[in-house]
Amino acid sequence: MEIYILDRIENGIAAIENSDKAMMYVSASRLPEGAKSGDCFTFEKGKFFPAPEISKKRRTEIKNLLDKIVSGKQDSDAKL
Repeated sequence: MEIYILDRIENGIAAIENSDKAMMYVSASRLPEGAKSGDCFTFEKGKFFPAPEISKKRRTEIKNLLDKIVSGKQDSDAKL
């Protein structure tokens, strides 16, 4: 299952990153209401569907990485 990540919405156009890190641009009206930057989606039968569990996991991982950077802790396993 491919995951799409909403990067931003500008002037009614959504910039979405796919699993290959390629950007695609679609009308923001094609996204579920309330979609915001960082939200993850699946795409099935021509529609985007929210993937809240994946969005939450990504946000937690990003927060943990940022906390390590800010605190100055070294982690040899961190992938930046």
